[in-house]
Amino acid sequence: MKWRYYLYSLLGCVLFFSCYDEDTLTVDESGEDLVRFEFPQGTNSWDDDVVAIKEKFNVCIIYKDFQASDLNRTWTGAAGNQSYFGDELTSDEQAEFMIGFMKNHVFAYLSPQITQKVFPMYYYMVYDCHVPFVFGPYDLKAPVKTIFDGMDYWALCMFYRESDPMSDMFYGRIEAPETPEDFWEWRGIILYEILEKAYEKGNIIVPEEFQAGIDYKTEVESDPGTEENPNYYAKRGFPGASYGFLRLDALSKIEYTSPSKNFFAYIHLGMRYTSEALEALHPKANNPLLWEKRQYVLNYMKTKYDLDLEAIAKIPDMN
Repeated sequence: MKWRYYLYSLLGCVLFFSCYDEDTLTVDESGEDLVRFEFPQGTNSWDDDVVAIKEKFNVCIIYKDFQASDLNRTWTGAAGNQSYFGDELTSDEQAEFMIGFMKNHVFAYLSPQITQKVFPMYYYMVYDCHVPFVFGPYDLKAPVKTIFDGMDYWALCMFYRESDPMSDMFYGRIEAPETPEDFWEWRGIILYEILEKAYEKGNIIVPEEFQAGIDYKTEVESDPGTEENPNYYAKRGFPGASYGFLRLDALSKIEYTSPSKNFFAYIHLGMRYTSEALEALHPKANNPLLWEKRQYVLNYMKTKYDLDLEAIAKIPDMN
């Protein structure tokens, strides 16, 4: 039945390429791929920034001239039931702010070596990105901050239309970053996703010597009050279980980790906590192995991949 597999694959390819409007297809300057949008999209200072980002990281930041349907593309064409809604940015101020954020708070920390084949073709800057829901008599809007699973794109949204009180009660409001702490959180969420995908693609290699001294068999302790137990997870050299930038949870069972998961947890630890914050959470005197391995990973990532995890962990100076 292999012929059917090949037939379906060929059909999928035909449908994929049929999604592109020939009138909007342009070849980028490198001649490496086809893009569906005019690029760059203007002659402003931030357009120079997106060109520089494209040349270095091979991803096109798109902030206008796209449709909500572009957020719902599939390998067989536009999705039948639209999931995401959103529009192009509504002002130059929004474009300048969001592209400046991407330039100074995301791409400034990365290198092409670590992001090779990580980024999709497009990175949309979206206005009022949301998913609609119906709850009884209410038409609700769930705001969407980031999208990392698009067919050929990722998306970021920082600006939203006025929402209704019921949607705010269910989903909360999302505001563009204003304080240094806000920028730190937005930056960390995006960089975490990028580094996790880079790790999954094998762009980051775990050195063999990292595993020395870590026991992956004996059960760990994690309950409050067990911090002095020799098997307390941090004392054993485990940062925790990584579930997103803001969630480095206590490791409750040894089966929830592995040498590969543990190394990424150290990447997470390095970009999430400064030395001062980690001292308050897991004092160095009580958890020497954790601190030893953390420093090893910090040095390794900075030397081999030009990735300064400590810089990401610091609250940015906005002055």
